[in-house]
Amino acid sequence: MREIVQAKPVPTLSGWLLCKFDKGEKRFVDMRLSMEGVLKKLSDPEVFEQVYVDEEAGTVAAPDELHVDPDTLYTRGINIKEIQNLADAANSDQNGDWLERA
Repeated sequence: MREIVQAKPVPTLSGWLLCKFDKGEKRFVDMRLSMEGVLKKLSDPEVFEQVYVDEEAGTVAAPDELHVDPDTLYTRGINIKEIQNLADAANSDQNGDWLERA
């Protein structure tokens, strides 16, 4: 089981967290996918800003003892290195010709 050691909301992306896992890997996680049922409270920006890392549980938590499974967050997360590679590809024309509409 993975554990989260640090997490913080991404200010410019509503409902997203940057999570650091126990092996040092960082992933961006779209929490909006989990905002159903008891976690629907997280869709309120004021509640979302109160998210914290529960050290005992090793995962992200919110007020009212709401916890999110760290393995789910890991699976749904996007590795920060992958995002950097995507940004580099978007900003580079060195990867071949663009496909264009005929």
